Amino acid sequence: MRNVSWGSLGMAFSISDFVHPKQPPATTSKVFSIKTITYKNLTILEKQTLARHRQNKAIFCHLNSISALCRVLKTDKRKLTLMAQQPKYKTFSIAKKDGGERLIETPDDSVKKILGILNRYLQSVYLLEKTNAAYGFITGVKNDDDRRNVLTNAKKHLGKAYLLNIDLKDFFHSISKEQVITIFKEKPFRFKGEVLEILASICTYQGRLPMGTPTSPVLSNFACRLLDESLSAFSADMLWTYTRYADDMSFSSNQIIAAEKIHSVRQLIEKMGFKVNEKKVVVFGPDDNKVVTGLLVNEKIELAPGYLDELEEEIIRLGDVLRTQNEQGQISTHWIEKYKQQVRGRISFAGFVLQRRDERYMALRDAYYVAINPPEEEFGAINWRGFPYNM
Repeated sequence: MRNVSWGSLGMAFSISDFVHPKQPPATTSKVFSIKTITYKNLTILEKQTLARHRQNKAIFCHLNSISALCRVLKTDKRKLTLMAQQPKYKTFSIAKKDGGERLIETPDDSVKKILGILNRYLQSVYLLEKTNAAYGFITGVKNDDDRRNVLTNAKKHLGKAYLLNIDLKDFFHSISKEQVITIFKEKPFRFKGEVLEILASICTYQGRLPMGTPTSPVLSNFACRLLDESLSAFSADMLWTYTRYADDMSFSSNQIIAAEKIHSVRQLIEKMGFKVNEKKVVVFGPDDNKVVTGLLVNEKIELAPGYLDELEEEIIRLGDVLRTQNEQGQISTHWIEKYKQQVRGRISFAGFVLQRRDERYMALRDAYYVAINPPEEEFGAINWRGFPYNM
């Protein structure tokens, strides 16, 4: 079946999206049968999924001993204690678009596995405890009338004359271990003693939330609950619309957003222990193209200018790399697979915004298929000047 997405956040793609369109379809009778069965199974799955989130919350929030925590995380006390006391991380930096560097701290596989299990429980809890303003890092349920993702976040600001965007500085790193302890100490968790200390320790590194672990995104949402409530109340008084997607905050209004009101927002943010990235405070007026989390929000949702052109260039670069690799008779390497995954993700995002039957999306998908399947033929000498070193 084409265009079926199983992603919980609504942005994941199916591998069938990237199957060559000239492949022969299944027979009509089989397609009808599969669709009917799939529809019924999805209906059951949707109900079970919501029930599973509630069950996960009940299980996790009632943990009252290390033994119970170890059973949930599928480990033993010795390993969990060692993980909390001597966490193993690799750190490296990646370049930011603004010219700075972002520090990434990635745990080793054993820590990542435990945090991945923990994240599933924390996601279930936050799904049922989320604030009205939060739209990022939230798992989804099929047929949910209140889906939270980058697209629904942008839609909240459609058609507004004025828009204010504010970005939080060093978002994850600004959330301390003490704040994480407070999160686990207060409702809905109310953990105590050893359970509280172990959870706070395995979820933090060097006294703060690390950037690069499975649990940091959802814990950042928990850390922003009071901030969301405070800014939502302020925005309601101003007749504004407020949403937050991770560290990207957007405020929209049909009335001018005055400088003194922006100052008030900044004060509320700082009062909650966060810092504003002054370089990314942007105000849009009635005649401006307004952008929310990378999407244009004028009269309808559109991809940001240049997104499709840049993506087309990415696909061409990917094809160049794969052809050169093919000429050398090399088997695909790990970084090539990661690069392909990155490009697929960007194509999927375009399809998510444009819809899957949009001609521009289908053209990109077909170009990707051509790029990852270089022709099998005899090649001559390689011209290394054509290799895209600057990708």
